[in-house]
Amino acid sequence: MRDSGKAIILLESKADGEKGTHRYKGEWFRKEKSLFIRYAEDEATRALIRYSPGELSLKRSGAVQSDQLFVSGQSRIGRYQSAVTIFELETRTKSLTLHAKATQDQPGALLPTAPPFTLEWRYDLYVSEQLSGRFHIRLHIQEDHES
Repeated sequence: MRDSGKAIILLESKADGEKGTHRYKGEWFRKEKSLFIRYAEDEATRALIRYSPGELSLKRSGAVQSDQLFVSGQSRIGRYQSAVTIFELETRTKSLTLHAKATQDQPGALLPTAPPFTLEWRYDLYVSEQLSGRFHIRLHIQEDHES
């Protein structure tokens, strides 16, 4: 069982009917009961995702700083900050799922031991108590054999 590796991250997002796809190179690693994915969105912003069964957090740092927490069926408060503004975000998570094949050495494992796996979540985003958008995110993680 490996606990880390280089990754190719494919991010698919749907927001109010508009679709977007981004491809990043990054890394994945496991620590205790959490799975982490780290990648650079661009030269100025890095993202760190932490998934534990039932909960996902997304932290962005750099030119943009934000913290969002997703717990299925619950609302959570986060924040967004850039050079020009700062505001509170509220996520109302509809669903959060990890899709991964069970491994032979750990058939009942809650976290995958290696890619490929997919994190998928749906949520409504509120800014200043106003609905800002409805989102459906799929994060596909594959092993990066080229690095």
